[in-house]
Amino acid sequence: MADKKDTEIRNGGGRPPADDKLLADLDQRIQAARKTAKWARPQPDKETAPSKPSDMSVALRLSSEFISGVVVGAAVGWGLDRVFGTMPLCLVIFTGLGTVAGVRNVLRATRAYDEAHKSGGVKQDQSGQSPVDRK
Repeated sequence: MADKKDTEIRNGGGRPPADDKLLADLDQRIQAARKTAKWARPQPDKETAPSKPSDMSVALRLSSEFISGVVVGAAVGWGLDRVFGTMPLCLVIFTGLGTVAGVRNVLRATRAYDEAHKSGGVKQDQSGQSPVDRK
């Protein structure tokens, strides 16, 4: 135990210099293997427009926007009730305000998603159809 501590003190508390050389060598070998491997994934073009998010991701985002507003409002109301001793009053008021904030967040996110679709920022879904084509 004392030997390990002495070694760290001598090397400034960091890794020994030999480890840095080994890590640099390992990094170079990994980069070379990634370039020559058959299974390497092609890097996406930076100029292509982003693809449409999946329906599941949109649903999760919208539901989390709503639920977070309600939960934060209820937590603030509960905390204020604990501080002021007005047990159900602040909880009810701030839960309502959190619900309103959650609905506003969902509407704002939906509007942004629609505008991105209308401006052409969204291409197609996984089936190759435009979301408007599906009905």
